[in-house]
Amino acid sequence: MLARLLRILLGLAFALPLAFVTYALAQASAPALEVASPVAQAEPPALPDCQECHAQYQEVWEVGAHGQALNDPTFQTDWEGQGKPQECLGCHTTGFDPATGAYAAAGVTCAACHEPVASNHPLAPAFMSRSAELCGQCHRDTQFEWQNSRHGESDLTCINCHDPHATMIKAKDTSSLCADCHGTRVAAFAHSNHAEEGLTCTDCHITETGAPPGMGNAQHSHSFDVNLNTCTKCHEYEIHNPAAAMLLAADGVSPTAEPPSGLSSGNPATVSTEPQPTSPVGFALFAGLIGLAFGIVLAPWLERGLRRFAQGEVKA
Repeated sequence: MLARLLRILLGLAFALPLAFVTYALAQASAPALEVASPVAQAEPPALPDCQECHAQYQEVWEVGAHGQALNDPTFQTDWEGQGKPQECLGCHTTGFDPATGAYAAAGVTCAACHEPVASNHPLAPAFMSRSAELCGQCHRDTQFEWQNSRHGESDLTCINCHDPHATMIKAKDTSSLCADCHGTRVAAFAHSNHAEEGLTCTDCHITETGAPPGMGNAQHSHSFDVNLNTCTKCHEYEIHNPAAAMLLAADGVSPTAEPPSGLSSGNPATVSTEPQPTSPVGFALFAGLIGLAFGIVLAPWLERGLRRFAQGEVKA
């Protein structure tokens, strides 16, 4: 019994130091977002140089979602309610430094999308990326949804439909925007029963996600697919009672029975492309188990060595 207890104690002698060292190393390598607090700073001028030549872009930008990304009242209320987490500033400011909590400018400014700017600009054109990956740095879930859609497969990127400065679509209405590429289908749709009821393309192809705002969640789906939930918003009675819906009374009027409730619809799942942080406690426990096993295995040899030392067979 004493021998077994001694082996366990020797195992703990290996396990505890190894666990503490592993925990310290894992904690030191974790992001410092929760340690540093946002630095209170006066908001610098948003566009000190660009607006001199691009006043028309600056005017629509400063009142758009990108210009108001930090100062928007809805964002400020949600942000303060969550304790002002610093990770939000990575997308709602420009030039955010997670180590200090400081940022270069409030909102999503020109530098967020157009850097690096050539030293001889405007003689040389400014950098501009048309890829969806740039938008996806902040609109992660929307980009994931888009890249699995027909638009994504056709490499139709965000700025083909959205004005990044005004953060609005590039047309007076959604039907006109869709007609730029789908002119034949839009023309045929104009003579359909759906169009006569006042429906547009987006009523069926861009539905509300129901996802909470933030973390790249768009309020509208970007898969552009028509699913069963879309149809049941208007046709739930026909879908649940196909025979009754097709039968007409003698006077040609549809049955007036109370339609049953529609299918329950759930919010679509959102998938984050960002890895979730791992607690250093798990690393420490794993290292401790290894140390414990190592100590128990070496215990018999250590026991013999200690016994010989105590008996004077090994000189100090």
